[in-house]
Amino acid sequence: MFNKKVLKTVLCYLVTMLISILSFNATSFSAKSIDIIWVTESWPEYTNKDGTGLYHELLSRIFAQSPYNIKVKYLPWRRALNHVAKNEAQISGALPLNDQYLFASVPILTQPISILVNVNSQQFSLQQIAGLIGTWPEMYEQELMQPQIAPYINAITSKDRTDALKLLVNRKVDYYLDIKPMLEAQLATLSAEQQQNYQIQNLSTLNLYLIFSNDKKGQAVKEYYDSQTKLLLSENILQSIYHKYHITPPLETVK
Repeated sequence: MFNKKVLKTVLCYLVTMLISILSFNATSFSAKSIDIIWVTESWPEYTNKDGTGLYHELLSRIFAQSPYNIKVKYLPWRRALNHVAKNEAQISGALPLNDQYLFASVPILTQPISILVNVNSQQFSLQQIAGLIGTWPEMYEQELMQPQIAPYINAITSKDRTDALKLLVNRKVDYYLDIKPMLEAQLATLSAEQQQNYQIQNLSTLNLYLIFSNDKKGQAVKEYYDSQTKLLLSENILQSIYHKYHITPPLETVK
């Protein structure tokens, strides 16, 4: 009888200790959560302010098992990039490779650089475009003026994408230059009847990458992002997210 009482006491003690250990581990795990800031402009179907969109879903999946807690901050494009440059945020983008930022190894998006033109326009070559007047949103000039097309572009800048579309609709320019998804998003703001007046022609292809703050924290986030992105692409997990938005997954090659 005595042995049973002792055994019961020991078991109760062990159970209590186990519960305490599990609670301690859970608390310790929570304490290890690392807040990181993702600064971005709000782009329809990519970074909607309600938390939906391609980039939101991709980052949510990529960082699902990580210690990182992503906090989104919406800012105008150049201010967002500046926050990362000053190490005030850890993630932004996406944009083409340059020597100013710490870039991801795998593009998050591969998209055509295209022009929106009148539906009756011929299929223009770059040489023919050189004789036309176009426009593009000035805040994205660095991203859009890629070496393979820049020599052929004769254009005036627009304040933003809405302004660029207005210039085209009002026949002040011959074309509006941007990446294809943004042209499609702007075209969708017109009435169905107006949309029939325009077509999109592709000029080149652009790989876009996320950027990270070039400090210890940003470098660690980049390392995690790169490894998880490559893994999830190799396992065909991220592809379904891209397909949901009718977007071809980016090339899986490392820069």
